[in-house]
Amino acid sequence: MKHTIFIFTLLISFAVRSAEINDYYKVENIPAPEGLDVQIGGLTFLPDGQLAACFHRGEVYTYNLKTREWKLFADGLHEPLGIVAENNKTLVVMQRPELTRLRDTDGDGDADHYQTISDEFGMTGNYHEFCFGPARDKDGNYYVGLNLASSGASIRPEIRGEFRHYGISREQFYRNHKAGSGRMYSATPYRGWIMKISPSGKTTPFASGFRSPNGINFDQRGRLWATDNQGDWLGTSKLFHVKEGGFYGHPASLVWTEEWEKGRNPLRVSSADLDSKRTRAAVLFPQGSMANSPTQMLVDTSGGKFGPFAGQLLVGEMNRARIMRILFDEVAGEIQGACLPFIDDGGMHRGMHRFVFASDGSLWTGQTHLSWVGGSGLQRISWTGKTPMSISAMKLTQTGFNLSFTKPLAKATAENFIFQRYYYKYHQIYGSPQLGKEPIKVTAIKLDPDGKSISIDLEKINPGYVYQLDLKNITATDEAPLLNTLICYTLNRLTNGDDKAPHLIVSNSSKLMFAKPEANVVQAKSDTLKGANQIFEAEDAGRKGPTLAKNNGGYTGKGFVDFQASTDEHLNWIIQTKKASECSLSFRYALAGGNRPLQLKVNGKVISKALPFISTGSWTSWSTLAATATIKIGANDIRLESTGASGPNIDNLTITRKP
Repeated sequence: MKHTIFIFTLLISFAVRSAEINDYYKVENIPAPEGLDVQIGGLTFLPDGQLAACFHRGEVYTYNLKTREWKLFADGLHEPLGIVAENNKTLVVMQRPELTRLRDTDGDGDADHYQTISDEFGMTGNYHEFCFGPARDKDGNYYVGLNLASSGASIRPEIRGEFRHYGISREQFYRNHKAGSGRMYSATPYRGWIMKISPSGKTTPFASGFRSPNGINFDQRGRLWATDNQGDWLGTSKLFHVKEGGFYGHPASLVWTEEWEKGRNPLRVSSADLDSKRTRAAVLFPQGSMANSPTQMLVDTSGGKFGPFAGQLLVGEMNRARIMRILFDEVAGEIQGACLPFIDDGGMHRGMHRFVFASDGSLWTGQTHLSWVGGSGLQRISWTGKTPMSISAMKLTQTGFNLSFTKPLAKATAENFIFQRYYYKYHQIYGSPQLGKEPIKVTAIKLDPDGKSISIDLEKINPGYVYQLDLKNITATDEAPLLNTLICYTLNRLTNGDDKAPHLIVSNSSKLMFAKPEANVVQAKSDTLKGANQIFEAEDAGRKGPTLAKNNGGYTGKGFVDFQASTDEHLNWIIQTKKASECSLSFRYALAGGNRPLQLKVNGKVISKALPFISTGSWTSWSTLAATATIKIGANDIRLESTGASGPNIDNLTITRKP
C-alpha cells in the first residue's frame, strides 16, 4: 500500500467543497466500544439487521442499530481482513492464517465454536503476507486473496507449506532474502493468488498474478472483481475482472502453477512474454490524482436509496477520504471502463477500507491504516434525497465517447471538455510514470435533445491508453454545478476489437527488460552550518533516484524524500562550515515495517555500511537514527546510499556539534 511513485504532472483540482458534498450525502460517526482500536478489517449485516465488524487486533463485534449497543462476538483472531454472515449465528472471517467459521451454538450472542474452513496456503511470517476476503458466490463458495511477501523483510525460521523460490534453498534464502527475490516474492503456496474455497473447505487455486489484492467482491451479475495496488509490475493501481485460470500480471505467483518448471525464476521471463499471457485491467486508477491504494469494491444494491447510481461499482481509497465510482463499458465482448471520484471528504475519514449497505440504503464504511497511510473509525453515509449533477455513464464509440449525465446540461462547447491521454509501462520496476502524455483535440460534439447525453469526437482513439477528461464550467439547467470534474477511461480495445498496444511493454530482450530508467537526479543546495545544532531538510538535499513526496503526514518542511529502488540511489547534503569538529548526524525517518539499512558516507569515507533504519510502526510515525562523524572546514558531502534494500522515507538531517 505504500505511496512510492509520484507522477511529475499537473494534478487537476477536482475535489468538491465539503458543503456541496454534504448537500447530497451526510456522514455520521458511529461511536465504538471504549478502548477498542477501531481499525476495521470487514463489515457485514446479519439477516436480523445487526451489523458485524471485525477489527485489526482480532476482535469481532456485533452492533444493534436500534439500541446502538455493541457486543463482543469473538476475539483472539489474527489480523482479520474480511467477514461474511452465513446466518444470524454464524460468521465467516478471513484472518491471516486461515478462513474461519465462528458459530454461536447456544444463542447467547458469543461465538463458542471456532472452525477452520481452510488453511491450505503457505505462510513465511513476512509482515506483508496479508490475507483478504472472503467474497461469496451464489453457490456459497468463498474467494480470498493472498498477498505477496515484501523484500523489505525476510522470512521466519519456521514456515508453513512448501518452500519454493527460484532454485535456492530455504536456508540460503533465510540468510539473504535479497538473493533474487525481487521487490515482492511468493516463497510458499499460493502467495499472489486468489483462492476458491468451498463451504466444506475444499481449496482450489483460482487465478494468479496479484500483488496486493485488497478488494475482492462480486457484482450483481456474478462477476468477480479484484483491486490491486501499484508497485513492481503494476505501473499504477488497477481493477481486474477475475476469471478462473487467469494470470493478471505479477509473475512471482507463477512458481505455483502446475506447468512451471521448478527452480525457474519468473523474473527472468521477458515482459513481452508475460504480457502475452496476462489479462489487462478493466480499469486503471491513475496514481496520485485518482487513487494510490484502492480497497474493497461494492455494488450499489440500494435500489436508488443511495442516489441515482444504483448498480454501479463503488471502490474505496486508503490514502485520502475518498470513494470512487466505476462506469463499466462492454466493448467487443470485454469489459473496460472509467473511474471518477464519487464522494470526497465531507467528513469522511482517510483509509476507506470496507463497506456494506444497510437495508435502508445507507452505506456503512470502516477505515484502517494497518500502520500505513489511512485512518480508523466506523461511519454511516446516507443520501439526502437531492440528486447531484454528475456523469452517469461513459461509453466508447468509433470516433470518441458518449457521456451521460444525471441532469440536463445548461450548455456544451468543445472548450468544456479537455482530454489528454497517457499510459503506464508494464515492467518489473516499481510503478511507472505517465508516458506518452499528450492533449487530445475534440473535433466535434453533439448534445442530445434531452440535454442529458453528449457525443464527443476525438482526433485520436487508440488502445492501450488512459483517456483523462477534465470538465470545465459544466452546470445543469437548474444551475447545479458538476459534482466531480475528473474522469479517467481505460481504453483496452476499440469497438472493432483491436487491442494491440505494443507501447505498454519493453523489448523482448532480457537485457532491455532489466535496464533501469534514467534516475531522477537533483543537485544538492549548498547550506551552511551556523551554530551548534541545525536542521537541514531532505528536500534541499541532492538525490539520484529518490523522489520528493508529501503523501504521509508528520514531516517538517515542504515534504520528505522517498527511496524507490534497492541499489544505486543516494541522498546527499552539501554542508559548509568554518570549523572542523566531531558531530552527531541524526536522520529523521519513517518506515512502516521491516529493516531498510542505508550506507552512510561523509566526504567519501564510509561511516556505516548499514545504518539500521528499523520500523517506526507506520509511514506517519517518525523517529530518528544518529551516527557520529567528523566534518571538515569547507564543503562536506553527507550521503545516504541504497545498497540492497530500498530505504525509508527521510525527512531531515540534524547536525549537532559535540563539545
